[in-house]
Amino acid sequence: MQVALRPRTTRLGTAAMMAAGLLLQARAGAAQPCDEHGCTVTNTVQVHVGTVLRLAVQGATEVLATASAMTLRSGRLAGVGPTATVRSNGAWRLQVSAANEVWTPVDAGARTDKPASDLGWSTRADQGFVTVGIDPTDVARGGPTNGVELPMFYRARFASTNDTPGTYSLTVRLTLVGA
Repeated sequence: MQVALRPRTTRLGTAAMMAAGLLLQARAGAAQPCDEHGCTVTNTVQVHVGTVLRLAVQGATEVLATASAMTLRSGRLAGVGPTATVRSNGAWRLQVSAANEVWTPVDAGARTDKPASDLGWSTRADQGFVTVGIDPTDVARGGPTNGVELPMFYRARFASTNDTPGTYSLTVRLTLVGA
């Protein structure tokens, strides 16, 4: 009894043979004439590196403000917020916004409908305060950086005609976006 053996080709084997053939053709086509100094081949490589953004926040993003009788008379209460550190390999914008339209009353005496816009923010302790809203507002912008620190300062406004003594809470969002 004679058994004839036939070579068996699989898809993987066929693909490997085709790739080897293409590689041999590419080497043959890429061959450059050489001189006494050697051979030169030029390859062009393109790489796209996307923008990488990193935001680190040191400190609380929740603002607690207690309205005492003296605070209600003065009309405001200032405080130090968190410090944001931005790292980026491209253009960026740091934005601030309120998480809710109204402050959350912490105790029973606090007003239940105190608007978020009663909080102002600034990157300087003594001036430039801008009203916080639920829509993001730019705090700062920049280009590539290995770490720029942006301190935040808050000022809560109180009106003796509208606000009541008590403690109020408002969560502030810091968002880093590519510019």
